[in-house]
Formats: sequence, C-alpha cells, structure tokens
Amino acid sequence: MTTLVSADSIRDELRPHLAGILYCEIEEIDDDATFADLGLDSVLGVELVAFVNTKYGLEEILDTVYDHPTVNRLSTYVSERVAGLGANAQ
Repeated sequence: MTTLVSADSIRDELRPHLAGILYCEIEEIDDDATFADLGLDSVLGVELVAFVNTKYGLEEILDTVYDHPTVNRLSTYVSERVAGLGANAQ
C-alpha cells in the first residue's frame, strides 16, 4: 500500500525548513515568492534539495529548485514525484 503525500503536507514541511536555512520566521515565507526573492542562493538550494531528497526518498538535483522556484510549485512537484514513485512500486 502506498502512502500519498499531499502538496499541502509537503508545504507544511518545507516552510519551517526553508525558514531555518534562511534564518527567518516561517511567517516571512511567502509560498508564491521565488526562492531567489526569499534569499535562497545555490548553496542554500543544495541544502533544500538534500532535505527534500532525504524526507521523501527522491534523488532530485539543484535544478529542481530553479525549475519549481516557489514553495507552492516545489510542493506540488514533490507530491507528484512521490505519487509517481508509489505508482511505479505497485
């Protein structure tokens, strides 16, 4: 049986982690602001991707952050990737 992970639950995990690596409050994270506008550089982007990979069992690369450059877009993408992995495992 595969557990689906919603974009909302992923967003709820990403926001505090992102706030931590950006040294800001969770409330300062705008889910539709680009990561660049929030202050995420490539070094911190690597840290964000590593978190996503570890948390959700993925093997994404830094380009994922650039291809899905907001919390909302990245959350949706990760949710779809996790669902795809579950479908392939069945």
